[in-house]
Amino acid sequence: MQAVAIGRARPGRRLLVVGLLLAMVLTLVLSRPAAAQAGVTITTPFPAVAFQPGANVEFELTVAAQEAVRVDLAVEGAPEGWSASLSGGGNEVRSVFVQPNSPATVTLNVSVPDDAAAEPVSLTVTGRAAGETASLEVDLVPAEGPGGSVGLESDYPSLRGSTDQDFQFNLTLRNDTSQQLTFGLQASGPQGWEVSVQPSGEAQAASVTVDARGTQRLELTATPPPQATAGTYPLTVEAVAGEYVASAELTVEVTGTVELRLTTPNEQLNTTANAGAAKDFEVLVVNEGSAPLTSVELSGRGPSEWQIDFEPATIETIAPGESATATARITPSGNAVAGDYMVTMTAQTEGVNESMEVRVTVETPPIWGIVGILLIAAALGGLGWVFRRYGRR
Repeated sequence: MQAVAIGRARPGRRLLVVGLLLAMVLTLVLSRPAAAQAGVTITTPFPAVAFQPGANVEFELTVAAQEAVRVDLAVEGAPEGWSASLSGGGNEVRSVFVQPNSPATVTLNVSVPDDAAAEPVSLTVTGRAAGETASLEVDLVPAEGPGGSVGLESDYPSLRGSTDQDFQFNLTLRNDTSQQLTFGLQASGPQGWEVSVQPSGEAQAASVTVDARGTQRLELTATPPPQATAGTYPLTVEAVAGEYVASAELTVEVTGTVELRLTTPNEQLNTTANAGAAKDFEVLVVNEGSAPLTSVELSGRGPSEWQIDFEPATIETIAPGESATATARITPSGNAVAGDYMVTMTAQTEGVNESMEVRVTVETPPIWGIVGILLIAAALGGLGWVFRRYGRR
């Protein structure tokens, strides 16, 4: 009987084994991971923008994915004559590599032809990765009304100062169009002047981007050459973005520097004179500045009871780089003894004065030498007469 029980139990065991095998197979099948999904998306915060003929329009795109993957990009739908491209990192791009929580940013650049029709245009940006395709449609809508304008204005269009300083103008560049514009900047001035213009705070920038209906501050710096004479000088600044041109005319009034030098025609600072007698001494006033010298007053000062007069006493004007002469009449006092004396001469104008010292040697007048000789001769003659008359006695 025991053998019979065993024989009947074998089929049940086989069924149990088969069931266990089937369960294992189902577990393996159900626990097998599903194919990973890339989850690529392309988005932009501004999917529709206004355009004008001849404009360049930009869309900032964000490409994201749920796993690290390369996404191949393409742009479709550009009408004939239009151009559309994708850029990133300073290059035109065809693909981006994205990672989870680290999307890539690219720029869609659309160039609108000058003769573009005033009708909406739709472009489609597609991204393909791991068998998936994501797409984004962007719209370009004709701007309403006129094309808008640009302008350039200065806080103070005219500045005044001397040649030894820089002149700085603050300007506002205005974009009253419906699209963002990138302006090239240029400035010019008279020959020899150093003129530059750049966005505020950007010393080396040669261009500036201004948003639609926006403004940007600019700085223009003009440095005159050292030899610039007094006068009014024009400056021009331009900002150009395609067919849009904004310009401003500025002026700098240079007052010039006031400098003078007082000397003599032969550079000698000494002369001779006789006590009580006038002696003419020529002086030279040189304009070494960049502004004209006007009303140059000449004066002199010497020892007590000396008199110093000038002819002319006032020089009306001396042009930059030019000179003028005057005559100083020096009259030592009548009781001046022979010797060297110092005389100070001064030229003064507009708060600037220059002085020089001249050594005057007072000599004994020749007449006194003659008188002395005559007196000696008379004394000798008198002695001779005395000896002749009384020597025989």
